[in-house]
Amino acid sequence: MATVEQRLPPPSGPWIGFYLENHHAKKAWMNLYLDFTNSTISGQGTDYVGPWTISGNFAQETAECVWIKQYLGKHRVRYQGVWGKTGIVGRWTIGSLISGDFHIWPAEFTEIQAAYLAQESQGNPFGRRRQ
Repeated sequence: MATVEQRLPPPSGPWIGFYLENHHAKKAWMNLYLDFTNSTISGQGTDYVGPWTISGNFAQETAECVWIKQYLGKHRVRYQGVWGKTGIVGRWTIGSLISGDFHIWPAEFTEIQAAYLAQESQGNPFGRRRQ
C-alpha cells in the first residue's frame, strides 16, 4: 500500500525573493515575513511598489501555496506556487491579463540569493535565457 509522503510546511520567518515583470529588465526584489500555521499563510513585506500584506493557504499534501498579496491602498496580486527544496516557485497574476514568474525562499538560504546576484552581475538579470 502506498503511503502519502509527509511534507513539512515551509518555515515561518523572514523570506526573500523576486518576481519578474515584462516591462522591467531586472528582478523585482522583495522582503517578506511569512507565517505558515495550520495550513494558512499570512505575512507582510515590501518591494518597489510599496508595503503589502499576504493571506492564503498551504496544502501540506501537495506543497501547493496560494495567496493574495494586497498592496496597502493599491491593487492585489494572486500568487500560486509549489514549496520545494529551493523555496516557493510559481506564477503571479493580476486579473487575467498580467502575469509573471516568481521565486521566494527562506532568508537563511543565502546561497540562492548569491547565485541570482552572480547571474545579474554577469549580464543575465533574469537568471534564464532571454526570449
